Amino acid sequence: MDVECKWPGSVHDAKVFANSSINHKMKTGQLPKTFITLLPGYEAIPNYLIGDPAYPLRPFCMKEYQSCVTNEEVVFNNMLRSARNQVECAFGRLKVRWGFLSRKVDLKLEMVPTVAYNCFVLHNYCEIKGNYLDDEEVRAQILQHQTEEESHPNVPDPVCSCETSEGDYVRTVLTKYIQ
Repeated sequence: MDVECKWPGSVHDAKVFANSSINHKMKTGQLPKTFITLLPGYEAIPNYLIGDPAYPLRPFCMKEYQSCVTNEEVVFNNMLRSARNQVECAFGRLKVRWGFLSRKVDLKLEMVPTVAYNCFVLHNYCEIKGNYLDDEEVRAQILQHQTEEESHPNVPDPVCSCETSEGDYVRTVLTKYIQ
């Protein structure tokens, strides 16, 4: 739905998200919002994206609790991680299909975003047309990514990963709903 690949890999994910078009559109109300009332007595919550702990907590961007104090928060974190796992699998399939994305791309710098965008478009086309990949290769790619992530954890950025009370409210409602 939305790809942001104009930034070098060394830039923190939260900074990329803070400067992304989808973040801007969600903050300014340019994307249609849908709301759902999950629990009686609580305000309706908006549609939202899910992010890892490095992302900001906003009403439209959910992330897990940094430290859990209740069993409900643990369950919320586990469910959010499970949902995020689907995203990791999608990136795993993308990297298996376009293996050069997993290593240094030997192109002129200004061409890299265009090539990356094209890989996303072609990947989605292949998925829609049923051109699937070897599950073992995808699992190996995901495992490699998880290993790299463990050795270089994506810790929150002090400037771009801040939390808002509105985001905290939505996360609390979701946690209560899951309970």
